[in-house]
Amino acid sequence: PSAPPTPPPPSSPLPDVNRQTTDPPCFPSSATVQRADGATAPLSSLSAGDSILAAAADGTLGFDVVSSFSLADPSAKAVFLSLATATATVTLTPTHKLPAGPAKALKQASEVAVGETVWIASPAAGALVQAPVLKITKVVADGLHSPLTKHGGWPVVDGVATSYNSAAVVARNKYLVPLVEAVCPSLGRLVVAAVNPKPMHYIDGEVVEPISSLEVAAAVAVTAAAATLGVRKITARK
Repeated sequence: PSAPPTPPPPSSPLPDVNRQTTDPPCFPSSATVQRADGATAPLSSLSAGDSILAAAADGTLGFDVVSSFSLADPSAKAVFLSLATATATVTLTPTHKLPAGPAKALKQASEVAVGETVWIASPAAGALVQAPVLKITKVVADGLHSPLTKHGGWPVVDGVATSYNSAAVVARNKYLVPLVEAVCPSLGRLVVAAVNPKPMHYIDGEVVEPISSLEVAAAVAVTAAAATLGVRKITARK
């Protein structure tokens, strides 16, 4: 008779990184950014409107504004990947994107391999420079934070350039985020809630639960009606 099948190896003491695919792409609370005044600050200390070091797609460094659509859930605990170069280590969820390789293609952290290059900030050069990944480790840490920049910059987190979404989404949001923030940020959050399966924890402390597209449509109708009424009142005064 054939030998019995070999039992599977014991599971890892850390949660499977694939389970993080339903979490928003984020960093832990301990991750840091550089403020416009040169000070290093943890993501947990940021507020909407802060200016942080960011990079353009061509690699030049500058500062971008943290938008009100940035995420912050300090009470969460999650599995992260730490990508270490010789001079910088960035810790991020497996689905978070960052530019990698000579072409700065945006890849998920889970797709980056040891030996592949990522882009780190060189303040002396005023630009990003390539650095090979020397080690990748899986860690559990507190907090889920993601600074969504207002004008499309790649946030430099722990010295490494990152991106909160794909190149196409970031390019679109460069124009859409300032417009929605100025016109109706609450409605924008409801639209986001309709396409996300989990509650969204925003940087101002608001938590928006998932909702249906019908609920979004109702909110749009109410907003439009209120706007129309406001225009009529202004016209009547004239």
